[in-house]
Amino acid sequence: MPEADVHFSVAIVGAGVAGALLAHELARAGHRVLLVEAGPAGRARVDLVGDYALAAVKTPRSSYRDNQPPSPVKSPDSEDDYAQTGPSKFKSTYLRRVGGSTWHMLGNMPRLVPADLRLHSRYGVGVDWPLGYDDLEPWYGEAEHALGVAGDHRALDGLHGARRSRPFPMTRIWPSYGDLVVERAVVGLQVHGIPVELISTPQARNSRPYDGRPACAGNSSCVPICPIGAKYDGSVHVRKAVAAGAVLWDRAVVTRIDLDRTTGRVRALRYTRWDEAGARRKGSVAADLYVVAAHAVETPRLLLASRDPDAAPAGVANGSDQVGRNLMDHLQGQGATIVAEPLHPFRGPPTTVGIDCFRDGAFRARHAAFRLSIGNDGMGRSETPYAALGRLVDAGLIGTDLRTALRDRLSRQFRISYSTEMLPRPGNRVTLADGPADEFDVPRAELAMTLDDYNRQAFAKALAVVSAVFDRLGAPDGERKMQKEETYSGAGHIMGTTRMGQDPSNSVVDRDCRAHDHDNLFIVGAGAFPTGGTANPTLTVAALALRAARTVSTLLRTGP
Repeated sequence: MPEADVHFSVAIVGAGVAGALLAHELARAGHRVLLVEAGPAGRARVDLVGDYALAAVKTPRSSYRDNQPPSPVKSPDSEDDYAQTGPSKFKSTYLRRVGGSTWHMLGNMPRLVPADLRLHSRYGVGVDWPLGYDDLEPWYGEAEHALGVAGDHRALDGLHGARRSRPFPMTRIWPSYGDLVVERAVVGLQVHGIPVELISTPQARNSRPYDGRPACAGNSSCVPICPIGAKYDGSVHVRKAVAAGAVLWDRAVVTRIDLDRTTGRVRALRYTRWDEAGARRKGSVAADLYVVAAHAVETPRLLLASRDPDAAPAGVANGSDQVGRNLMDHLQGQGATIVAEPLHPFRGPPTTVGIDCFRDGAFRARHAAFRLSIGNDGMGRSETPYAALGRLVDAGLIGTDLRTALRDRLSRQFRISYSTEMLPRPGNRVTLADGPADEFDVPRAELAMTLDDYNRQAFAKALAVVSAVFDRLGAPDGERKMQKEETYSGAGHIMGTTRMGQDPSNSVVDRDCRAHDHDNLFIVGAGAFPTGGTANPTLTVAALALRAARTVSTLLRTGP
């Protein structure tokens, strides 16, 4: 049967974690589900691991080269996929492939804390969510079990008021030897008047065999790829969705959302299917309900590119002029050094514990919250093992002296990274770029971002914590490499561009991720976040997706 002749109950755009969970939940409820993904289903994991091994520079994209010879056509995943106008630089990337950016995520799965959802009410900055923590809490539990999160229930229950109603499906990932050394060193330490303590980080990484996947073997390459599949990625639920009856179209770029000009409802998706040989096939597909779960850059790009002069002159779902606005990330930095006592890094995941005591407090009225991660990967990007070797060779060491010095230096490498909260700012946004469209005739995204004093102050506060920990570990001043705010990094935690709210005049979707402007359209993902807190967003995305799936399923059974 031709693609255009098939009618689905629900069509989902994007096969990342949100789309995959929605597809699985709806397919197993008996609905006819189409899952449309712009990127490829991908090669076998072993081949992606091979690409990582062969890469001269290990980056989050090392396993996902976008132009595989001998193909002359690049996939729609390219370094120049979006333009930037500044004045600050947006430094995060994302993947277009089945499973989405969860392939190259680190895998940390903290929850938001209650104050993150009531930022304006508590501290007079940002905005409040239309949901409270108690509304999300049961869905957090569902998400932790769906993804397979290992964590310490007792330690995390009640953290900054975030109660837990059920335990994690797995006990925590075991701490590294270095974690234990650092934990001893910081006993009694206070910074900014707050006691500094280490706490286990919940992770979507198996501490035992779970859901058909093995336990973590400590390969320490979680970014960009887990070689054995112990870390969760969205392809897990894509496979489950297909097994439950969902239809997957990969290499299918949705280029436009068509509206019924009488009712304002979505009536079809236009798409272009592609292959590496350069072939293109255009079509459209209809469904009863539609979900856009295409990431916080690609989703507003599609909505804005679907402007209709009669039905949606500012873009689909954009009656509030909020589509694309309030772009957020977690801006990061790190400190790296050589410490006095050997930590023996590189054995296990890149991080297993963190410092969460600065995630909330009255200070948020003045500066951003932040969270710190204790590294288990030496000095990280500040000095790789190869760079350490070069340093010692340049110093004239050879033979046994070189081996001894290298072993000693690598055993004492250490880093702490920190992620800072961004406030939603209307001027930080995704729009459509002027100039040539992409290879599918969709205007390219253009990003504007400004780093403000709320963030800058948090960088200074976080660096003070890093310095205090380094002092406790006996790090010499000459070995400390401190990343300042002007050289911040992106976390890949792209949020905020289709935010939820109760008022259709200043938000895009409601508390169920249903578009205010179109009653048969849902927009699900980190774009729905009104604020970003300091939690890696994937767990909250999963919770919102599972919650939205319930609403979508009810509508499909009973009608709008």
